Amino acid sequence: MDFTNLATIRWWQHGVTVQLLKNGIGSTWNDNNEYEVWDSDARCFGFGKSIAIKHIRPVMPLLMMRASFEAQQVFAPNLRPYLISRSGCAGMQRYVQTWSGDNRTSWQTLRYNTRMGLGMSLSGLYNVGHDVGGFAGDRPDEELFVRWVQNGVMHPRFTIHSWNDDGTVNEPWMFSRSTALIRDAINLRYRLLPYFYTLLWQAHEDDEPMLRPTFLDHEHDANTFAETDDFMLGKELLVASVVEQGQRQREVYLPANESGWCDFYSGKWFAGGQSIKLDAPLDRLPLLVRAGAALPMSQRTAYVDQQQDKVRELHIFPSPAAATSCGMLFEDDGESHGWKEGNALWLSWEIKTDGVKISIDFTQRGDFKPAWDSLGIVLPAGETRQLWINGVKSDSYRL
Repeated sequence: MDFTNLATIRWWQHGVTVQLLKNGIGSTWNDNNEYEVWDSDARCFGFGKSIAIKHIRPVMPLLMMRASFEAQQVFAPNLRPYLISRSGCAGMQRYVQTWSGDNRTSWQTLRYNTRMGLGMSLSGLYNVGHDVGGFAGDRPDEELFVRWVQNGVMHPRFTIHSWNDDGTVNEPWMFSRSTALIRDAINLRYRLLPYFYTLLWQAHEDDEPMLRPTFLDHEHDANTFAETDDFMLGKELLVASVVEQGQRQREVYLPANESGWCDFYSGKWFAGGQSIKLDAPLDRLPLLVRAGAALPMSQRTAYVDQQQDKVRELHIFPSPAAATSCGMLFEDDGESHGWKEGNALWLSWEIKTDGVKISIDFTQRGDFKPAWDSLGIVLPAGETRQLWINGVKSDSYRL
């Protein structure tokens, strides 16, 4: 199909509207759109100025997804369009979420898909992921599948998707012994959705990559330019995926910074600028948080209606020394364009620590009212310093 021809665009948009949107399908998956045309002389309409397809191959899927995007805009003008495309070029982030394509099942793929995602993120394609478990090839073994899910839940796009050569299908419950481990990883993702959503807002508003190589925020530390399997999810969360078979301990380099790093699970503090070894049993994805950071989290572990999402927590990983840090949470209705008119919640905070207390000052703007009205503050086990919220001793902040 030639999307440099307006007649083609109109035909496509009519089909998207009549065959998909009017039948209750709320998005479009633009697939098989690499435009792998072998005839080097093949030409397209070129909006009235004929051009060889070989010169604009990456542009054609971009025009395809834009046509789908516009069809969804016309059909539901009050809703933010959601689309996926397998192919495209720079600029596709304006229209779609994407992924690394039809990968094959192997430990090597798990390792290099992660690096590919970082490269895509640095190129502006921030809403990305991979086919967890591998799309093609034989089905993954149990260990590989668990590790792949643990890695996948830390990406903006998380999907278990396959067309295995051996006729099997990758599913969360495909190994009964590890179903609970898969569930735990997915639960963690659901709990972190407020953090993910805020990162997505920052990517949209400020062009900040969600997936970040460790050197992006630590370029002063030459060690962060070494080859690594680690990556940052936002500026606060360091993900140390296990990508080697049989590995039960993970060496992690902690980028040099003034505040240090905290173990996500225990809160244990480590100085930056050193390598440490973390236990990595099959049921755990090693995670570290920048000391001084705060992660907004939910208690939900499955999809719920927005009006039922009534609990929000701010998990703080305070620096052991005197320090100041800041962060934010963004929330809205998740569907409309109301944020453009201020119908959203922008909640910002500044955290100050010293030897005796942890002080948090909140400011908020926007007229969106979420189902939750109190933000519970969660500190690591063993933290004894007093907690002050906007100048008052408290363990929560009320909107």
